Amino acid sequence: MSTTTITKTFVGYFRNCWLPTVILLFFGTSSAWSDNWHQAAGPNHNFVVQGSAPSFFSVSTNKNILWRTALPNTGQGTVILSGKHAFVLSHAPVKQDTQTGSLCVGQAFDAITGELRWQRDIPGVREIDLSSLFSDNTAASPATDGKHICFVNVGGSIQTFDFDGKQVWSYAWTPFGRHHSRQHEPLIFDDHLVVVQTPHQDLPLNLLDKGKARSLDANPRYWTHLQSFNVKTGKRQWVAEAGTSIHSTSLFGHLANGQAAILTGRGGGHNPLEKPYGLSLVNADNGKSIWNKAILKYPTFQNTCWNEQMACHFSGTEHLVLDIGTGDIRQRQSLTKQVAVCVHTPAGYTRKVNQDLNDYIRGYKKPITYQTNLLIGDYHYFMAHHAKMIGRVHIETGGVEYLQVPAQVVRLPDQEDMLRWDTTLPNDLRNAEGFLVTQDKRNAGSGWGHVSAPPPIVVGKNIYFPTMVGVVYVLRWDAKILDQRALLSISDLGLAGETWSLSGLSYANGRLYARTLKELICITTTP
Repeated sequence: MSTTTITKTFVGYFRNCWLPTVILLFFGTSSAWSDNWHQAAGPNHNFVVQGSAPSFFSVSTNKNILWRTALPNTGQGTVILSGKHAFVLSHAPVKQDTQTGSLCVGQAFDAITGELRWQRDIPGVREIDLSSLFSDNTAASPATDGKHICFVNVGGSIQTFDFDGKQVWSYAWTPFGRHHSRQHEPLIFDDHLVVVQTPHQDLPLNLLDKGKARSLDANPRYWTHLQSFNVKTGKRQWVAEAGTSIHSTSLFGHLANGQAAILTGRGGGHNPLEKPYGLSLVNADNGKSIWNKAILKYPTFQNTCWNEQMACHFSGTEHLVLDIGTGDIRQRQSLTKQVAVCVHTPAGYTRKVNQDLNDYIRGYKKPITYQTNLLIGDYHYFMAHHAKMIGRVHIETGGVEYLQVPAQVVRLPDQEDMLRWDTTLPNDLRNAEGFLVTQDKRNAGSGWGHVSAPPPIVVGKNIYFPTMVGVVYVLRWDAKILDQRALLSISDLGLAGETWSLSGLSYANGRLYARTLKELICITTTP
């Protein structure tokens, strides 16, 4: 396959076949119509909502874009929506090329017009490199109960305001500096705001240093745990019995008996402290463990997807299904053997079944691009780690399918789209003021593989996969066969090489919202 290919009929198919917005689809009680997106995982806590949103959009060519607003600096959290309010967390403005920072700013925008309403400083003590592909101080999205907005600087503070910008409460701590990544997203339900950090506020500042922190690996005092704060008062309500590793994106839900619970994990790269590696189901009312499941070499770099019947996760070359009531393994399925693969060739797409995935990739070691998995209906979707492929596991049958997608679309007004199948253009990593805000050269990569990627979301029948280079793959999630016909469009959040984002999309009232390093974007087919 060539690195760069222009395919007129291929691109035309996307625009002509599925450009109209999708019709509504009822998934049941777990996926209500959305008029808010109050936390990173959305109103149903699972990245899934009922609704209708564009199947194609392009900031590059201003297609289905309602408005764009410049942001003060780089940032990584999801845009949080409540009524006519849109909340965004960014690093504080800079006046020159800058590699690191600790101070963030929380902003409230008019969700209808994009106008800035107010801005507040969100301090932190942890200095960190900006725009890191493994998260930075803005990686935790804001969260709201509809009256209060909580901004979390993972560098050391929670700042909570009312919707007029008046501060209600704050909480500060010194982060344990053992790891760089911070993948937990704040959870909000009832009067709970749940975050992940060490339970102690009084850690010495020298433990921000990775080397000094590493010498304390064996001490459980420095484990990070789920912790609940009262969203109205800031009073800490509980600290979870089980530890939670910083790579884990824990998710909230309800068991069949109505019990509120959080599935969380331990493990991952660079030897996290918390033991044993595996999963825990935590009672969301009091933080006590419902069950703990030790899983050898459990990779926490995934969303802990679950529902009333099961929890699903990826480990090595397998997909596993657990009984959500007990944690017992119900099903194992190979992710590499006897799979269906649909790949692009110079002659077009071709699909083959009963394949060995190793014949299509080089050196399989990890199953997914981090945090890109989502459970919807009877499918568990993900972006592959070692190849530009979107995959899914059919839970009922155990069937596994892969669809190759272009790494990037280069799109300019009045020009034919250029699809780059293997590599992406280097990213400029400059903010809206033109300043370079990055340190690690890997931040300019493709957004596949070894990266703490943004999660996909589902709106109606569409599943949206955003990537670090500003590409958004839009697919029909319930397609009977995962082939090119399921791929509705390759949309974009801006010009190739000038667009960078590790933020998930959000949705409310028929509009998608996105943020990039440079700007806040509102996407819709109707004003």
